[in-house]
Amino acid sequence: EKAQRTRPVLLPGLFTEEDINLVRSLSEELSAVEHRKHAGSSQWRTRYLHAGGAFKERVPALLEKLTAAAIEVDDRPGGWGYLKKAPGGVRLVPRCVEHHLVLPGGALPDPTHFDGGSLLTIDVMLKDPSTDFQGGTLCTLESDGSMASHAFGKGDALVFLSHKAHCVQPVTAGLRETLVMELWEGEE
Repeated sequence: EKAQRTRPVLLPGLFTEEDINLVRSLSEELSAVEHRKHAGSSQWRTRYLHAGGAFKERVPALLEKLTAAAIEVDDRPGGWGYLKKAPGGVRLVPRCVEHHLVLPGGALPDPTHFDGGSLLTIDVMLKDPSTDFQGGTLCTLESDGSMASHAFGKGDALVFLSHKAHCVQPVTAGLRETLVMELWEGEE
């Protein structure tokens, strides 16, 4: 699989503190409709910021920043060139925009998990891994069967092909927060 031969790309400092605060504010407003990742569990909560067009309407500059960053990574020299291969080009729109809040014990343990139906995924770290939480490392399944760990700090983003298998190791202390946006060619 081509995706397993690719590496996620780190974009240091993509989000400012102001950007992070905008995400948290919108997320707090939408917290009544959050989803628990595992039935009966409160260790992994997901808030769907795209619901009802909220992310697009309330923080359009962040949507543009995220989309432009993902496209730039794909298009840069040495990039994947994934979007160029589509006949007639690709019109990317968000499939989902999610705020993940993960407490100790929370994890995405399946190493074969991938973001089906999407083309590019961008994860933005909203907390400082050196002070706000422990564990919670994003790992990707590589073509040789090994797992690669990907460290990223507060405000940093990781961009990867959505069908690259990935998982998140258990959080052992604190609160891990990320913004995850998946881009696809479908309907907004």
